[in-house]
Amino acid sequence: MKWKTILIIITILNISNLPIINKNILLVADGQNPFRYSNSNASYTKEDTFGFKDLFINDWSINRFIEEARPSKENQQIFRLYKINPLCFWRWSYYISISRKFPYKSWDEIEPKRVPFDAENMWQEF
Repeated sequence: MKWKTILIIITILNISNLPIINKNILLVADGQNPFRYSNSNASYTKEDTFGFKDLFINDWSINRFIEEARPSKENQQIFRLYKINPLCFWRWSYYISISRKFPYKSWDEIEPKRVPFDAENMWQEF
């Protein structure tokens, strides 16, 4: 009985973190609270909305921002604005593949330094 319970838990964890299934679970469970990212002065902000055709935040989008906006060196670092919660087991694959690349910083620390929006050299989603 004990082994069956352990096997069922491991199966649920594995299935919930499969790539196609995981994105749908993230959309349903976290769709109203998208994961947000920003640089130090909020000239770059990004939300992961988990839609079917939406791409996760990646190096290409960050490099494109850096090439086009040319922010100062201290504003090139991207931070995640959410804390990692290990109890949300359906997020584990996202945490491992995406979140670990970005250090955490509170939005309360970034917002006071937020620069006014300029459509030509800023990428702001929120």
